[in-house]
Amino acid sequence: MNNLPEKSARSAFIGRCRVPKRPPDRAVLVDALRKSPLTPAVFITGIEHRAAAAIVHAALPSVTHTRRSIHWLLDEHLFVDEATNTGVRVLTHWDEHSQCPRMEVAEIGDRLLWQRLVITFADWERAGRPVPEETLPSA
Repeated sequence: MNNLPEKSARSAFIGRCRVPKRPPDRAVLVDALRKSPLTPAVFITGIEHRAAAAIVHAALPSVTHTRRSIHWLLDEHLFVDEATNTGVRVLTHWDEHSQCPRMEVAEIGDRLLWQRLVITFADWERAGRPVPEETLPSA
């Protein structure tokens, strides 16, 4: 027989219930990326390709890519993996002085996402720059 009052048995049961973990909020991750310090990075050919989202999705299906033009010489690329709460922000701009493109990167979460992106685009370049059959639009 249980000598515990009914109320404390009920609260003990409620205390053991599992609350599902809330999925990461993309907006919070993007905001944190935009506030993170940028560091100079190697230039990746292909990141400016119109099918960049599809190229990344083919190799890294959980990673989404969005692109926006901040200025006519400055683009922002966001690569977000919501499953791991990881993101990479890449600013690409044309350097008038050196007459070449420059990139700066900020990362949140897993530090290997940027490396995986570099490898993905290098493999894509070595394969002859094929455009995936299902081209996803870059937002």
